[in-house]
Amino acid sequence: MQQMWNAGRIILLGALAISAYRDWKEKQVYLYVPLLSGIAGIVLHILYQEHSLPDMLGGVAVGAAVLLIAWIGRECIGIGDGIMLMVTGIFLGFWENLALFFTALLLAGGVALFLLAAKRKERSYRLPFLPFLLAAYLVQLL
Repeated sequence: MQQMWNAGRIILLGALAISAYRDWKEKQVYLYVPLLSGIAGIVLHILYQEHSLPDMLGGVAVGAAVLLIAWIGRECIGIGDGIMLMVTGIFLGFWENLALFFTALLLAGGVALFLLAAKRKERSYRLPFLPFLLAAYLVQLL
C-alpha cells in the first residue's frame, strides 16, 4: 500500500507539474502527459487497490463533469483541465478529487479577483487553471 501511495504521489505530482508549466507558458495541455499518467494510475490501482472502483470512478466523474461544462460553456474552462481532473480522480478518488478541484477554484478565484482589482488584467483574460490545480495538490499533500 505504501509503494502505491509514494509512486502515485510522484507520478501525479510530475504530471501536474509538466501540464501546469505548459498551460502557463503555452496555454495548452499536451494529451500524452495525462494519458500516460492515467494509464500508470490504473496500473497502480490494479496492483495495489488503494481506492474502491466506485470511488475511483467517482473521482473520474469530477473531471468528466468539468469536461461537460467545458463543452456546454464553449470552453469557459479548458478541455485539458477536465482531462487532468479525470486523471487526478484516478489517483485520489471522489472526495479528495472534489476537494482538490474546489481548492484550485478558490485559489484561481482569489488570483483573478486580485488581478481585476489591481487592474493588471481585463475581465476577458483567460487564466490558466492547471497551475492552481498543482498548487492545490501541493496544499493537499501538506
